[in-house]
Amino acid sequence: MNEQPVVVQKVSWWDLCPWTIIFKTLPVATGMAALALALLGTVATPMGWLVSEQLFVDQEMLEDLAVMDIVQANRSPWRSLFPSFEEDPRAIPVFGVRLSGPRLVFEQLARPFQYLFSTQLSLREFLYFLVGCLWTITVWSFVGVAIARVCVLHLARNEPVPLDDAFEFAMDKFTTTAGAIGIPLLAVGALCIPGFLLGLLMGFDVGAALVSILWVVALAIGGAIALLLLGLLFGWPLMVASVAAEGQNSFDAMTRSYAYTFQRPVQYAMYMLIAIVFGGFCWLLVMQLATAVTQLGWWATSWGANIADANRLADLQGLGANVDADGNAIARSGAFNFATFMIQFWNQALMTLAASFMYALFWCLATAVYLLLRKDVDETEMDEVYQVDEKRTYELPPLKSDENGIPQVQTPVPAGSQPVSDEDSGSNDS
Repeated sequence: MNEQPVVVQKVSWWDLCPWTIIFKTLPVATGMAALALALLGTVATPMGWLVSEQLFVDQEMLEDLAVMDIVQANRSPWRSLFPSFEEDPRAIPVFGVRLSGPRLVFEQLARPFQYLFSTQLSLREFLYFLVGCLWTITVWSFVGVAIARVCVLHLARNEPVPLDDAFEFAMDKFTTTAGAIGIPLLAVGALCIPGFLLGLLMGFDVGAALVSILWVVALAIGGAIALLLLGLLFGWPLMVASVAAEGQNSFDAMTRSYAYTFQRPVQYAMYMLIAIVFGGFCWLLVMQLATAVTQLGWWATSWGANIADANRLADLQGLGANVDADGNAIARSGAFNFATFMIQFWNQALMTLAASFMYALFWCLATAVYLLLRKDVDETEMDEVYQVDEKRTYELPPLKSDENGIPQVQTPVPAGSQPVSDEDSGSNDS
């Protein structure tokens, strides 16, 4: 029996390495729909924090360097994404380059929530973080689910999603997304009630002695809260992607994300590492490009601006001395101040646009990781995605029998119009 040689002409990397779907998120993140949505969220988030700052932050609070650092980070849509990578100990070194792109977005969104659980916060500080965190949940529940919807249809079915369709989907589902994130937080709040009562007893010596006997109750409360917050810390991006892919309710999205996080921690960690490295390289290129554009703009204009005054460009950058040789403050004209403001505005607009790309890529990476975990846990194929108009699109046209009893396909009647009877159609034909 002659054996014919088998020649492999094509390798399906999709089947061999399904995690390569992570690399397909870059075209989605650079698309107009994802960038426009991310820009909306990047600009809207600091506005809520500024309002909260005006309401609750005073000068005494800003004397705390830790509070001052996060307040300044919350004011700017891009500042926290442009750190010095050489001074960032948590950046991942790869081939001599330190990568820290998606992690910076994750920390920017999650770090204010960590301050809510500090035992040293005053009432005003707690209210500042509470209002800002609620605003962050609202903004990114809308923007995040819209970007995830654009990404999931592109990755699963290669279908483009117009910006208006993404907005419509987000308007319908952002409360579901916010509810999925809010359920664990409400559960934590409910668990704090018995802890609060125990704390009241600890205000008295006899009560503290009684609580010390029942301290195992406090430990049980702390364990339940820790479990809820651990699942929320790693699961909240999956909740957003779950709503975008499944169109389910808040409780289902929450339980699904917790299940994926705790049932497949090793796979989750591997997918996150791949996403961080890939996103880190993408962000490194975009960040360097944005920085180079700004610096080259200053360099090109320096040839003319510094002819009359060697320090002219430094003054416009805000890097020059504001005093003369005698130590007197230099008076600036209104035109000079306007020029300084507008130059800073355009430079910061460029940085904000670059930061928007990273936010868009973050939600696209989260969506890809969700699809991979869903396949690992539920064995669901990648192309199984909730379709809003699926029922209307694929339903059969209505049938009606004629006078001979033969079924005939009827023309669907648009909503709001009156159906045409047989008599009317016959009279029109005559």
